[in-house]
Amino acid sequence: MYYPFVRKALFQLDPERAHEVTFQQLRRVTGTPLEMLVRQKVPARPVTCMGLTFKNPLGLAAGLDKNGECIDALGAMGFGSIEIGTVTPRPQPGNDKPRIFRLVDAEGLINRMGFNNHGVDNLVENVKKAHFDGVLGINIGKNKDTPVEHGKDDYLICMEKVYPYAGYIAINISSPNTRGCVRCNTVKRSMIYSPVLKISSLSCSKSIRNMFRSP
Repeated sequence: MYYPFVRKALFQLDPERAHEVTFQQLRRVTGTPLEMLVRQKVPARPVTCMGLTFKNPLGLAAGLDKNGECIDALGAMGFGSIEIGTVTPRPQPGNDKPRIFRLVDAEGLINRMGFNNHGVDNLVENVKKAHFDGVLGINIGKNKDTPVEHGKDDYLICMEKVYPYAGYIAINISSPNTRGCVRCNTVKRSMIYSPVLKISSLSCSKSIRNMFRSP
């Protein structure tokens, strides 16, 4: 009902500014009676995959809420799962602006953000405040100034910090638009296996038998 009016207003703004304004408003309504404006009733259609049970098959991919700022507001929209991130060990600004471009006729966007985020510690604090009862995925990456050969250290830092709060962890090893993260074809599997094996050696109550899946 509101979408045509909201869309028209947002399309008067730069795409990235429209994203920022939307998230500002979502943060304001979260936990208030106004949350009913975005709340949707989605029928329960449980799906079990990789040892996880999702309330319904509708999931939100990483990239929209990089810092986990609007988990509850997005959850109110009916998603069975939400994946936040990509997050890196340290905050980084991403690529120079402009870096988001509208494809109006195709109803799409070109995203060249470049892993801009506030860092894993900030994300974890946001997750702690959330009350989302669906499956929460956390997408982790390496900082762009971290050499590829040391990328596993960045993944391990992030993995250790988000592990207690994630239903699953997605390891992002390729970002064609991020300097230092484009060598996906030359990344050794050990870069991924090393952090996973390290985590498996920790004393954790959750099983990790389904933690690693190749795309």
